[in-house]
Amino acid sequence: MKNLLLGILLSFPIVLFAQEPKEFDYVANKENGFTAVRHANTWGFLDANGNMVVSFRNDLIANENPKPGTIGVSGIKYPQIKDGRAIIKKQKNGINYYGFINAEGKTIIEPVYLNLSNFSHGKALAIKLEKEELGENQLLGKRVISYKYDIVLLNREGEILKYLEGPFPVSVSRKKLKDAPEINAKWLGENLLSVKGPNGKWRIHKL
Repeated sequence: MKNLLLGILLSFPIVLFAQEPKEFDYVANKENGFTAVRHANTWGFLDANGNMVVSFRNDLIANENPKPGTIGVSGIKYPQIKDGRAIIKKQKNGINYYGFINAEGKTIIEPVYLNLSNFSHGKALAIKLEKEELGENQLLGKRVISYKYDIVLLNREGEILKYLEGPFPVSVSRKKLKDAPEINAKWLGENLLSVKGPNGKWRIHKL
């Protein structure tokens, strides 16, 4: 009977309810009503009343040495919720892909982009990867695949509002995409944007 009860207990998943720490390793400045806090290598968010609204997780974006003036993940010092969205990352085959969660920690935009900007006025810039099959190498018996990316504009639900610039050729490998491709763009106003294209020229986009 004792062994039977033990077997029944072991058949159920073990759920650990960890208490949120009362001390943090880092507390960022409050922005847009939320404060990012770090515990060890994980980050979460407090609301204006000090309540934990996004529990600690290891996929929020932070950089010890962010690149100043850079649009995209490399310019982010600590996680931020802007327009109700925060950037997350997911690694696949050694390559980082980025998406968004909302202020409750729910994934709203799946991490499928090579780079993202924070939202501003309901819009975010993203680098969207595209794959094209060119045929098959008969000698090697392998498919020939070409990759490119475009700079696109997203709304808060993840819909693509506009293709801005591209295509840019890219090699999809851990070595080539160790760092996220740069988003070469400048906001000139709420609905005015300048983006650098594959030919190295800047174009003005009215949104």
